[in-house]
Amino acid sequence: MAPLVANYYLTYRCNSRCHFCDIWAIEPGKEADFSTIQHNLKDLKRLGVNYVDFTGGEPLLRSDVGEIYKEAKALGFLTSMTTNTILYPQKAREIQGLVDFLNFSLDGADAETHDQSRGVKIFDTLVESVKLARDLGEYPVLNHTVTAQNYQRIGEVAELGQKLGARVWLNPAFTAHSNYNNKKNPTAEIADAIESSAKKYRNLGYNKAALAFIKAGGNDTQNPRCKAVDAVIAISPNDELLLPCYHFAQTGVPIQGRLYELYRESEVVEEYRQSQGKLSVCEGCTVWCYLIPSFFKGIDKYWLLNQVTYAGEFLARKQFLQRV
Repeated sequence: MAPLVANYYLTYRCNSRCHFCDIWAIEPGKEADFSTIQHNLKDLKRLGVNYVDFTGGEPLLRSDVGEIYKEAKALGFLTSMTTNTILYPQKAREIQGLVDFLNFSLDGADAETHDQSRGVKIFDTLVESVKLARDLGEYPVLNHTVTAQNYQRIGEVAELGQKLGARVWLNPAFTAHSNYNNKKNPTAEIADAIESSAKKYRNLGYNKAALAFIKAGGNDTQNPRCKAVDAVIAISPNDELLLPCYHFAQTGVPIQGRLYELYRESEVVEEYRQSQGKLSVCEGCTVWCYLIPSFFKGIDKYWLLNQVTYAGEFLARKQFLQRV
């Protein structure tokens, strides 16, 4: 079966300093040029990928970000972007109509909370960006990372979303790098808070499979649910295929124009395919960038909850666009 998603890391550079993320502390190194990215996108298409999440770092720091999205759309990909919005007002028209799923990171319903979490003063820019995106005919979603520090304030975020006329996606924080969430996975209490808040506020969305997975304790290496290698292709800014995933990468294989052959024929890829979800670092994992695509592989309760989630989100999106 073909992989579903490419998590394409355009850059490790970031202009915010979020407390729950340490990607901004990574030494950036050399980034692949546009022609390299263009070639990889063509190989992703050959492999059967239909969705590319261009991520980072802050993807808008790439000077050629507009060209990258144009190429992806020309090849027929669905695209997404999550941005902290610092550069969005400058870049909005350059990427207008090229991002199918446009997400603005939101950590709190007021400037003090949001800016403290982000490490820079950007709340006003976030508000400006939502209004600008809507004026340009875009569908911006406020991507709210729910942590042990803010899960009791979800209602405030929902009300901000209502005020701005934007849907809010609740994304439970997960364990990953050394500083991510202090190595603590989201708890059942956090999951319950998300569910109860979404019942009260209709503009809140969340992944039902993710919450069920949290309550089950995350990935079980003895009976793994993660299909990171089968479901997702992760590419680094310096043109490496990351295995088994970005967050717990054990190796980075230089692509050098042969992504198609690497993914289909490489022994190292097959090795990690056989061990996906079974490594010691995979125990208890809740890294949604890889698990949610994994839930589409194999029919079980997580597959069903994933289907229900996205059917509901597409309906909510359609209703929103009809109103505006």
